[in-house]
Amino acid sequence: MTEFGFRAEIMSQPTGNTGFTEMSEGDAPGPYTGIVYLDLTYLNQYDLSDPNAAREAWDTLHVVSTIQGIVNRCGANLYIRLMEEPDDFWWNYLQNDHPWLANREVVRIDSLACLLERFADALTGVVVYREEPWVASNLASTIAGVEDRVALRYDETPGSICQRVLTCGHAFASDQVRLFSDDGTPIWRTEAPEGEPLSGSDKRDAYLWLKRRCLDTGQVSREYMGYYIDAFWLTDPAKSELSNCTLTNHDFYVSHRAFFMDLHVWEEESPVDEPGQAAGTDLKTLRELLRAMHDHAGGEIIQIGGFTPWAWKYSSEPGAGSTHGGVDTEWKLVKEVSSYNALIDADALSLAGMTNASFYQHFPLKKHYPQNPRPKADDFQQAGLIDADGKVVPKSYVLLYMGDYDSATWLNQVVPNLWADSKRGKINCAWAFNPNLDRRAPHVMDYVRTHQSSTDWFISGDNGAGYLNPSMLTAPRPDPEVPDGWERWINHCQTYYDRYDISITGFLIEGHSPPIGEIGMDAYMRFSPDGLVCHRRCERKGLHRGSMPYVRHTQDISDSPAEAAEKIRAEIDGGSIQFLFFRSVMKSPTWHQDVIDQVKRDDVRDDICFVDPYTFFGLLKLHEQQKPAVQVRPLRPLGAGRTQRAEV
Repeated sequence: MTEFGFRAEIMSQPTGNTGFTEMSEGDAPGPYTGIVYLDLTYLNQYDLSDPNAAREAWDTLHVVSTIQGIVNRCGANLYIRLMEEPDDFWWNYLQNDHPWLANREVVRIDSLACLLERFADALTGVVVYREEPWVASNLASTIAGVEDRVALRYDETPGSICQRVLTCGHAFASDQVRLFSDDGTPIWRTEAPEGEPLSGSDKRDAYLWLKRRCLDTGQVSREYMGYYIDAFWLTDPAKSELSNCTLTNHDFYVSHRAFFMDLHVWEEESPVDEPGQAAGTDLKTLRELLRAMHDHAGGEIIQIGGFTPWAWKYSSEPGAGSTHGGVDTEWKLVKEVSSYNALIDADALSLAGMTNASFYQHFPLKKHYPQNPRPKADDFQQAGLIDADGKVVPKSYVLLYMGDYDSATWLNQVVPNLWADSKRGKINCAWAFNPNLDRRAPHVMDYVRTHQSSTDWFISGDNGAGYLNPSMLTAPRPDPEVPDGWERWINHCQTYYDRYDISITGFLIEGHSPPIGEIGMDAYMRFSPDGLVCHRRCERKGLHRGSMPYVRHTQDISDSPAEAAEKIRAEIDGGSIQFLFFRSVMKSPTWHQDVIDQVKRDDVRDDICFVDPYTFFGLLKLHEQQKPAVQVRPLRPLGAGRTQRAEV
């Protein structure tokens, strides 16, 4: 996501479809004419430092999220209010300003008992797990989706969520899958295949048991996996607000019958949630799950929802058990999953929570969302950016990239404020919204494109239609039996770029992976012909094969507008032609306007020009084409077995 730890910074601050589904009419849980609306905002008042309160909040969200995923599988039937600002904004917009939910009755309920009563017939049973070993909660979410069961943490306490569900009187409550035996022994310890001894790691043995039960049998999704913190969250729930437990994010993945997991990625370390485990066991398990999922998906691109839970696990944060920083671990995770054609929809702290994605997934997207008309040479000349001879006028051309929107959770939460900002529509905005976010946030993608101004421009963020390290697609791969994945990635990205009229990839971050090299540049030229920004590993700027302009990221800007302006001014070489790219994370149009104002205040010669992304790359291409001709090698087809990963 970011080299400089923006995720960690943000956590300390106050926080207030594309047709790629596997659903069919036969999956419908039942006929529902009304929308059930359940308000859970009272849970936000719970003192998470109180173990009993934290467990009741966790149990409530796990029950509700699994039910929501099941009943929303083939229709928008259950809406949850938990995160007041985004939930209220989108509910009011969809109810009052958009025709999608017109004529749908709304049935407001106020209790778990009412929820069970309303949807009892859609549920086949419950799946009950013990809090420890922590891994069991993710097994429960997987089985809940596969078998239409309610996930339930075992608790004998009278009046607990567990007891309320088990004694609710509905038939489904008597059909129980228990992930432990009568003496409390985890089921995976008693159901190991004959001749295969247990590994000694509950995490590994549990996930391999789940793999045999649900993945190897083809019962889980071919498109989706979940990577979410398990019940280990209960060891320190007060580290962040309730939404960051990410249980509400499960609903979408339950609706698609996804496989849930939560594993460490470093070879030399044992995870904090299983310190006695042999180092590297988690990573070995992760690779086996990803390989099985790759084969199950037939090599197509897989979307993994979630992110490194760095506040609790797998990082150098206090108590998280690793010597590696959060960004370091993020990059390692993305490298690993990319090796099996998987991308991350990055539900990163502290904006990790999202409610109602299983509801929103049914929003009716348009087939095509056109950009504003792209500027042409005549527009450049009229604006004084090229002279009478067609030459680019010597200036410092600056593109301010507005990211990081490779996460549906972030997009869902921040767009209402961004689109209400008073400076939007008055400055050029390069919005880097990854287009694949329309799987969980189609309502947001439609909203920004149907409410765009003449100065709103859309490009893709990292690293295209999803956060994936593309160089890891090149064969031979870490697992030599996994074939080259470039054609799968190109086809995946092209579909999204076509829908949203995108032809620029605004940021390509390699992390711990090799540079994309010539193979990657050839691939991106096919779906991103108007421009590509590389993070580090390319020349300052250029024109790939005489056609696709590219530029290297100059630096990130954050903090105050004054500090950002100073960084920009430090890069300016007055009187020459420069193309400079600066990246911000979750900054508003007003913040960018303040930066521009402070830079221009000292620009007495008018040498600095802030431009939209299509002007930026259009001028860069024109400038490069006017240089002395160089020999351009012919474009070769991509194919498996090619090993070139040279620097661009």
